[in-house]
Amino acid sequence: MTATESGLSLQAGMRLSGMTYAELWLRYVAVSGTIGELELEAYVLGLLVADDYQHNLIAQALNEYFLDIGQDLPVAYRDTAHAG
Repeated sequence: MTATESGLSLQAGMRLSGMTYAELWLRYVAVSGTIGELELEAYVLGLLVADDYQHNLIAQALNEYFLDIGQDLPVAYRDTAHAG
């Protein structure tokens, strides 16, 4: 599954960030994430398919990183308004 809005994929955002998965995981936990570091890595790499909620939390963690360093490289959120 891919993001339904335009923007970077989780994998592209991770690659551009230059962060380690441990750094991303800490940022993810800071925005209320609850999965483990290995599961997060599997979601980012596309080895597991994240549900919309988890995808959006990971995207939020990446987007906040980009804002912190003064860049605007938004990772796409999934549109949950039309979920059925």
